[in-house]
Amino acid sequence: MALVLTHQHRVLFGKRIVNSTSYEWQLPGGWIGAGETPRAAALRELREETGLGAGELQFVGLTSNRFAPDRHSISLYFEAECADAERLQLAEPGNCLAWEWLAWDEVGENLFLPLRLLKKTGYRPFFGPAHRTYVSI
Repeated sequence: MALVLTHQHRVLFGKRIVNSTSYEWQLPGGWIGAGETPRAAALRELREETGLGAGELQFVGLTSNRFAPDRHSISLYFEAECADAERLQLAEPGNCLAWEWLAWDEVGENLFLPLRLLKKTGYRPFFGPAHRTYVSI
């Protein structure tokens, strides 16, 4: 599950640590806990990773992520406006080098697989309530 967090027509992207010399761009997100709803997991992961909160979450897409023949996950994507952008912090420095507010199109290379697949669907943030759902399976 991942969250496209928006603020002033920008999206929050993180530099996910791949190894000691490289990173991949990612969205805030993670695993859904037992008994947790996807929306609750999105808000929890956002708080844990960035210290931020969000407004109403809107489901916008799904990707089927095949990392290797024996390693697969499904990502659910939500979009929401940031409730408190001034509180941004790097809460998990062992997993992420930094969080940055960037235009959606500014991040096009070095993408974590789920984000790469979401971008391939044609999804773009800021469509508001009359949006489509984007799927990559």
